[in-house]
Amino acid sequence: MSPTGNVHRNRPHRLTLRLSAEELAHIRQQADVANMKPARLLRELGMGASLKAVPRFPEEVHRAIKGFGRNLNQLARQANMGQADPQVIAALRSEVGSLMKIMLS
Repeated sequence: MSPTGNVHRNRPHRLTLRLSAEELAHIRQQADVANMKPARLLRELGMGASLKAVPRFPEEVHRAIKGFGRNLNQLARQANMGQADPQVIAALRSEVGSLMKIMLS
């Protein structure tokens, strides 16, 4: 929520529109493909943006990316203290290799 408490401060206008079940399903499906909410999809398309599909990855890829991010943060913290740990660097390299195999398969 914004500091003033009004989350719609930058978009004070509302547009109500009626859709058939098929139209609504299609908009929701297109929003899902673009990895955004239907309202954002309609706003962006209305302003001339083109629809772009966002690739979906399996849960194991998401877990691997999270682990990679954690190790990368640890490495950055250690490097900033002048204590980069060779074991963390090796683990990070291994995770990058595993992640690339998963993503390319």
